[in-house]
Amino acid sequence: MTKERASGFEGFRGPVCPEPVFSSRVKVKRSSGARGRVGMRNTVAVPESPGPVTAYLEVTATGEVFPLHDEVVIGRDPQDSLAEGRFLCIPEHTISRRHARVCLSGGEYFIEDLHSFNGTFVLGKRLRPGVWHPLHDGDELSISSTQLAFHSLLVPPRDSAPAVIRQTVDATQYARPLEGPPPQSEDGDAQGVIRKLHAMAQVGIALGAVTNSATLTEKIMNLIFELFPRAERAFILLRKNEGEAPVPVAARWRDGTVEDPEQLRISRTIVDEVLNRKLSILSVDTLADRHFGCQESIVAQDIRSVMCVPLLLEGEVLGLIQLDTSSDPYAFKGQDLEMLTGVCAEMAVALKNFQLYSDIERLLEGFVRASVQAIEERDPVTAGHSFRVAHYAENLARAVDRADEPELRGIAFSEDQLREIRYAALLHDFGKVGVREHVLRKEKKLHHAEMRLLEQRFKYACACLERQAYRKLAELHCERELGITAFREEKRRLEQDLREEVARLDEFLAAIRRANEPAISYTERSHELDRLLGCTVDEVDGVSVPLLSDSEFAALSVSKGCLTAEERKQIEAHVADSYSFLILIPWTRDLGGVPAIAHGHHEKLDGSGYPMGLRGAQISIQTRILTISDIYDALTAGDRPYKKAMSLEHALDLLDAECRAGRLDARLFRVFVEAKAWAAA
Repeated sequence: MTKERASGFEGFRGPVCPEPVFSSRVKVKRSSGARGRVGMRNTVAVPESPGPVTAYLEVTATGEVFPLHDEVVIGRDPQDSLAEGRFLCIPEHTISRRHARVCLSGGEYFIEDLHSFNGTFVLGKRLRPGVWHPLHDGDELSISSTQLAFHSLLVPPRDSAPAVIRQTVDATQYARPLEGPPPQSEDGDAQGVIRKLHAMAQVGIALGAVTNSATLTEKIMNLIFELFPRAERAFILLRKNEGEAPVPVAARWRDGTVEDPEQLRISRTIVDEVLNRKLSILSVDTLADRHFGCQESIVAQDIRSVMCVPLLLEGEVLGLIQLDTSSDPYAFKGQDLEMLTGVCAEMAVALKNFQLYSDIERLLEGFVRASVQAIEERDPVTAGHSFRVAHYAENLARAVDRADEPELRGIAFSEDQLREIRYAALLHDFGKVGVREHVLRKEKKLHHAEMRLLEQRFKYACACLERQAYRKLAELHCERELGITAFREEKRRLEQDLREEVARLDEFLAAIRRANEPAISYTERSHELDRLLGCTVDEVDGVSVPLLSDSEFAALSVSKGCLTAEERKQIEAHVADSYSFLILIPWTRDLGGVPAIAHGHHEKLDGSGYPMGLRGAQISIQTRILTISDIYDALTAGDRPYKKAMSLEHALDLLDAECRAGRLDARLFRVFVEAKAWAAA
């Protein structure tokens, strides 16, 4: 079942709802700590609608709607004494068991406070308990800390059938700014004006915060069927790019049947007239309409009544929306066409805003990827690391979302949260821009230049020993005037001693080369180098020079990796530097957790991580996911100068050992393995 965010309300299903308020299993949003947000599941029963819906309550914070019928009680706990669909449950401890009641009487809704402890407020005014207060469309209600808005769907009865067969409206007039007050109709159709304003307001509210194309088209479809109850089918055509012909993107029937947009049959006669002339068209009886009655596509589709309206903004046609029916030749009226034209003008704004939002998203995505690419090019050996970690982290998060383990069932990530994790993974090493390259690209415990200098020092030591040996031979010959046999014997003895000393130096140098290789995990320090600490070589002037300096000895004694304590501090500082950079970016609310998630990717559950030494619950689920993904890639990435690529089995064994030691989240690691989160998409 698809997981999605929901608020903690039990709602009813009714005609005004574009989709069920809740499914049989829904997730209730709860806090999971300062560094992340996850959803929690809650199982509720969804009663069937008890009758026609004439009004509804909207939760201001989430936009969810709750249909109202002739009477509904609002309270904290479900009431067995009330019939299904007559109780609105808001499970908050500050709300009374039976808090308030909404009733329909004489075509008007009223609300009564049922002597609740914290009171019921309408437009900021507390109601007197037991007194009925009339509700008007748009009234704001406060039930404890919950903010609701009341909306009425009561509309005047349908007029008689229209006298005209076909009507058009210039759609451009709805896209132009007002130049004066709207003209008043002779009959003063106040109810029609109110209905139009209400429809426009609902469209603006419903579409204003949509940032997903699929959600946008679904919202539009739901609104269309809600506003025009006699429409049997609706479809939307949109331009993918400027200058291209609009193509079908959504098509649906009132009963929920979805048509494949690519297989959709449309009347080019209607579509072309709407797109080219920018007209809104109404044909109340297409078979009797001389413009359309002879069109094969209309006859084949059995279209009897149709409205087709362009999505027009500043003279640009973004697409169109068509509504039609095959059962009622007089399903739509002139007022419907005017309202749909106005609604489409509002929808065109929403579509344009969504396109701009998508452009901004692509801009941000491009900036993030370019930034990561620039950082990773400083160290070509680790190129691709951040992109791979982002892929693993997103796969693991989706797998956790589907996990059936009791400990993980309450964890759910929305698409926005998944994007938040991905951006945090992409940018988790951004602070390395401040690390010096000779540290960032260090291959062994001694830098290349340091090792070359040490090797030259040993060669110099050999040369010094050789010079001393032959100088001693020369001095001995001068002192004793050795014969040829004695000279040769003394020379052979000195050269033997010299060879032994050189061999000893070679042994030391080999031990240094072995110690210079970095270890993947912690290893005990070798004591081979201890003998070198006191070894010196005498220079020409008699000054003694140590073969191995204290700093070189300290670097070679590192038990894990290749960084000295000072260098490790420089590398570890990249985490804080990443955070300092990321908090400067004005992230949107949906991406506000990126800096915190990235900041903790080197933290460990036992407190042994850095930079803050966080423990257990102080580390968010998102950060734990990032940590496992980061370590896995560091272990399995291609050959690097300081280590060979590790096999999958060996890497998983090391991660498992870290979990058993209490440093990584064992639950998430099990999901990582079971879902094979490292696999390519």
